[in-house]
Amino acid sequence: MPAQRDFSVAIVGGGIVGLICAIGIARAGVQVDVFETASRYGDIGAGIGVGPTAVKCLELMGILDEVVARSQGQGPSMRLFRFTRGADPHAVIYEYPPGPYTENETMGLGLHRAAFLEALSRVLPPLVKSHFNKRCVGIESSAAAADCVLLRFSDDSTHEADVVFGADGIKSTVRMKVFGAMGDRLVDTGTRAYRGLIPAQRLRDAGIKDEMLRPWPRGWLGKDQHIISYPIQDGSIHNVVAFSTDFANAMVPPGPQSSWTTWVTPVTREETLEEFKNFGRDARTMLQCIEAPSKWAVHGLYPPLETYVAAVGEGQRLNVALIGDAAHAMLPHLGSGAGTGIEDAYVLSSLLGHPQTRRRNLSDVLRAYDQVRVPRGSFIASASKRAGDVYEGHGPSGPSDEGRRKDLDLQWEPIWRHDVRADVADAVGMLVKSGAFRREERALL
Repeated sequence: MPAQRDFSVAIVGGGIVGLICAIGIARAGVQVDVFETASRYGDIGAGIGVGPTAVKCLELMGILDEVVARSQGQGPSMRLFRFTRGADPHAVIYEYPPGPYTENETMGLGLHRAAFLEALSRVLPPLVKSHFNKRCVGIESSAAAADCVLLRFSDDSTHEADVVFGADGIKSTVRMKVFGAMGDRLVDTGTRAYRGLIPAQRLRDAGIKDEMLRPWPRGWLGKDQHIISYPIQDGSIHNVVAFSTDFANAMVPPGPQSSWTTWVTPVTREETLEEFKNFGRDARTMLQCIEAPSKWAVHGLYPPLETYVAAVGEGQRLNVALIGDAAHAMLPHLGSGAGTGIEDAYVLSSLLGHPQTRRRNLSDVLRAYDQVRVPRGSFIASASKRAGDVYEGHGPSGPSDEGRRKDLDLQWEPIWRHDVRADVADAVGMLVKSGAFRREERALL
């Protein structure tokens, strides 16, 4: 199918958010080129939670059923969080109250990252062209075509597009090359995450009761530490992540880029169990069942960026925007990092697919995206930090069970109940008000 629009898109980064964005934009008749550093689309073997708002985005984009069908039988199975004390007897501190999200079809997805990405790669439209082994090393205005963006790669190849989206993750080259010092917000949060995937049968064999394996996420809360577990792949596997935070050395610059290679390191079971020695039997049994645990140095963009769109110079436009972790890498304590990026992809693909979007008004469209998404991304990043503080006894109401209960109450409501269609409508309203769009047409909601 030939392209039906007068502009082209390049996406740097072929992860989950990059591919969802590519699918949505290409389905609107736009030629999309995706540039991925690796030799194929792939991701680490870890679990990912996709909340109700992000699931709604996938549904609105028409890809939810396809992705679920291709994700090794995984479907909407996540239910509501239960938080208990980390120490025995694991007394319940807080259980998210029943509400509209207790039905399967309105809840989130518990997915294996690699399976999710594989499913997305299988539904890429014909207008998406994938380029592998392409490490972006430079971004600049094209000298040959007005308002085009020139991408440079480590193999000395180049590519030009009318608009470029940086979906290249927390270590984003696009962010650093285009946004410079303003984009240099990366910090070591002081949190270390010990993680692994465990077959449910192994947990049963270790004495974990079936009640503990029911389809809802669980949190064990301690002092400066907490453990999260939730099922993926229809409950056959449990994703377990144990967090430990050095609050005295949090939110500091990560040092030279060469240190990034040490963000993920293997650890032994013994090291993991020693780190979480103050937790009770059930929690430690789960950690004991991790066959090959790894320790992650959790980084993020704090304080959050004030813009996701490249500055416009006098007489010159550089149509470049950030999406996903490249824009708002955050602490994982609300399980909303990927979901926030999926929201970005939905809003962008809706705006670029709008019948009035043309090459001449791409800069206006990106500014409208920026105005609706920056407040949302910043809010979720800040709320994620607050959630971690609460879990580990540093919340506004203190470390007591009652204090944590008060701070946990309904913390997901603004995350799960967000109306992404309203984001698109607001952005279109801004474009109409600015004169970039005519008033009589409406957004594709």
